[in-house]
Amino acid sequence: MSSSDERRAAAAALTNAALGKTKLPLLVVRRSRRHAGFGLLMGSLIFGFAVAVVWSAVESGDSIGGPLLLLAVAAWYGVQTGKIFRDDSPKLVVERAGLAMPGVAPHPIPWAHIGEIRIATGFRALGGGRIDIGLDVEAFASLTLGQRWMGDPIVKRAGLSPVVTVLAAGLDTDARKILDAMRHYWPPEDRT
Repeated sequence: MSSSDERRAAAAALTNAALGKTKLPLLVVRRSRRHAGFGLLMGSLIFGFAVAVVWSAVESGDSIGGPLLLLAVAAWYGVQTGKIFRDDSPKLVVERAGLAMPGVAPHPIPWAHIGEIRIATGFRALGGGRIDIGLDVEAFASLTLGQRWMGDPIVKRAGLSPVVTVLAAGLDTDARKILDAMRHYWPPEDRT
């Protein structure tokens, strides 16, 4: 689905909600444009430096194997940060039906499948900390989790327990605000 199609679908959902046909989610969290823009700027600077190193090696007649490797890594980093910068899709949606993690979970995870939610604060200037979400094994098995080094904001927590971590530094919403939104629905009232 293209970006314009997604925007039209979002507009239709807002219209339906305004007409009372659906309930709006409590919170929709996306990537931080500021954070992604800074990564793109750094990627561009690193790529420019790598091109200068290759040029310098060619001009001086030195071996270009090492500089080409640096250039390849810089190009890969630039492509990754470019993808992250263009990505405007929701990463986390707090809604009545559960916790939706588009791209990670095929359906919203019902609140009853979440056993624990805890926050670990981080540098406020960088967007602040992370949220660890303990899931039951069934819900955890249905997830497709990414890697931190690839820039994914939702990853598996180290260890054997079925815990996912939401890294808030790269998101447009502070970890405390995300946690506050989750606390509207979790823990579920019918939980014993």
